[in-house]
Amino acid sequence: MQATDAPDESLAFAEWFRSNWDGIRPNPAHKEYLLQLLEDASSHRAPSLIYFQILYQLFRNLGDELDEERIIKSATGIRNTIVWKKLFRFQRDGVIGAIDKLERIGGCIIADSVGLGKTFEALAVIKYYELRNDRVLVLCPKRLRDNWTLYKANDRRNLLAADRFNYDVLNHTDLSREGGLSGDIDLSHVNWGNYDLVVIDESHNFRNKATHKDRDTRYDHLMKRIIKTGVKTKVLMLSATPVNNRLADLKNQIAFMTEGNDLALIGHGIPSIEATIRKAQAQFNRWLDC
Repeated sequence: MQATDAPDESLAFAEWFRSNWDGIRPNPAHKEYLLQLLEDASSHRAPSLIYFQILYQLFRNLGDELDEERIIKSATGIRNTIVWKKLFRFQRDGVIGAIDKLERIGGCIIADSVGLGKTFEALAVIKYYELRNDRVLVLCPKRLRDNWTLYKANDRRNLLAADRFNYDVLNHTDLSREGGLSGDIDLSHVNWGNYDLVVIDESHNFRNKATHKDRDTRYDHLMKRIIKTGVKTKVLMLSATPVNNRLADLKNQIAFMTEGNDLALIGHGIPSIEATIRKAQAQFNRWLDC
């Protein structure tokens, strides 16, 4: 059974009922049809059905939008890089999808499960934008810093040394610091607003938009110092667990790609998260009718 105390959700169900009620004709068979609809609406459904239906509604009109030749600019030379050649086909699809969203919307979350190669996908995206002369910053937890600095180092362990990566690497905690060294970067001289692309590893660390009256949080610094300031910044987030307990966990991360403007995605023809879910739920009810 579905229960709600939200007026808009109650209205959606009422509209669903009214559309079916108005469609009844003076035929005894239609009574059984309506009763079956009500039984279906109130019966238990596997969560996977809702999940698959949401995916269908989100991507059914994608068509040929993710066309590699259209999205990837060959002139950059990305296909000649070591990192591109090391990607599996499904990873290349992920990179193409990420670049498409970065170009159209300004942001993307790669939420593949652990072990599917999110780091290499992100490195391919980074190299693509480096080849376009964009300045890139990688923000990661301190414990993962060496994972990222290795791929830009002149080190025998660096399998991608020939690609000559040139991105900056800072820790999440560096956002709250005004000075001092982070690796070989002097934080007091960082031009925070000059990054064209920011890659946030373990982006779920920014899913809580905590506020303090006396100081800005890391979330605030990231939004104000980097994303809203200076050049237009694209945001690529990596997380195997982008949502923990609440829908707001995901919404707070998506806010980075819209600069905190919830209406920005709608301008690109993409509804808000809540609107998308409500639409998918309504469509799911109609799907049950078929």
